[in-house]
Amino acid sequence: MFNKIFKFLKGYVIIEIYGLETARFVNICLRRGIDIGNVLPTEKGMSLCVRKSDFGKIRSVARKTRTRVKILQKVGLYDLFARYRKRYFFVIGLVMTAAFFAVSSRYIWVVEINGAETVDMDKLAASLDSIGVKSGALKKNLPPGTEIKRRITDANEGVAWAWVYIEGAKARVEISEKILKPDVIDRDAYCDIAAACGGVVKSMVVKNGAEAVKEGAVVGAGDVLISGKVPVYKEGQPEKYMYVHALGEVEAYTSHSRTGDYKLYYESRNVTGRGKTFYSLELFGKRFDLFRSMNVDYDDYNKTDKRNELNINGYSGICLNSTRFDEVIVNREPITVDTALEIARNKMEAEIAKELQPKSQLLGSDISYEQLDDETIRVTLNMSFIEKIGIESTGTEGTETQSIETENTPAQ
Repeated sequence: MFNKIFKFLKGYVIIEIYGLETARFVNICLRRGIDIGNVLPTEKGMSLCVRKSDFGKIRSVARKTRTRVKILQKVGLYDLFARYRKRYFFVIGLVMTAAFFAVSSRYIWVVEINGAETVDMDKLAASLDSIGVKSGALKKNLPPGTEIKRRITDANEGVAWAWVYIEGAKARVEISEKILKPDVIDRDAYCDIAAACGGVVKSMVVKNGAEAVKEGAVVGAGDVLISGKVPVYKEGQPEKYMYVHALGEVEAYTSHSRTGDYKLYYESRNVTGRGKTFYSLELFGKRFDLFRSMNVDYDDYNKTDKRNELNINGYSGICLNSTRFDEVIVNREPITVDTALEIARNKMEAEIAKELQPKSQLLGSDISYEQLDDETIRVTLNMSFIEKIGIESTGTEGTETQSIETENTPAQ
């Protein structure tokens, strides 16, 4: 990179040589220390680059090898100035462009927020806007960093820490969210033990509370298994209940199933080498397409998006976006039904595992399929377990501490 810059500053000449001894011409130049480069074949001979300071030295080499030399182009800073010295509009445009960047760099044009996943983005954006961190804001009018941090965290409950980094014309907002504590029911608060999923009750161990179902009962998700509402009255007396924090373990026979369609082939995508690239220019948050329409006439392709931001002492507010479509040939390799079933089993077992309670015991599984067409099968996987389905559920009656409830109507 630096060599190219130095060559441009010093200047060089692109020449074409032709004759019977062009290869000898190059060899002699190298022996004499004449710096040449970019040697390329042409219809008549070959083209190459020579420094302006070395151009006079090649005359003797050309005479010695009886080679003709033709200047194709002069390149360098001096030639650039000589070429455009009378093009006043170009010079004016260059000055205006420099002035534009000098002025625009004093403003924020793009606001980028990182780290916000569960925070309300609309509320966060509104708080940034009220602080002055927004597109078109003058950077010198922004409050101090600590003030911005305080106002962001005060306005957004889920934000634990925040900071705004000014990078040229971009404001990068980094957010750290609060780690919310899981909902834990107070051990002294009234609650029930409910079913996390449906099943057939296998066994129950009640440590605190009242048994709400019997072994062998069929229960559904959310049904109360151990009640925290415990009767404390005798038959013929007014109803009285004590509300406690139910404790216990409930095991049940459960079943989980999954169904999905799977192909009897494996796809591989091979790039052909053909492709199209569409460019768009982003100026201070506004996008301008540099194409009329994004027409892709390939049957199958891979799509790749790239952003190339112009950094001049930070983000300049200018970005060149490109969308690349590479044509691919999709090859299908047939697989057996057994292989497709194995692929389906692995995927479905992983999905079912996300539903299970901890320490579940697998009793058995069954997989079946039906043929939909020559290339597709519908697979069904059934799995049976012994699960501890009891989970704490906040009671809908009583108070957070132990209490006695009395009904005016006596028990029947």
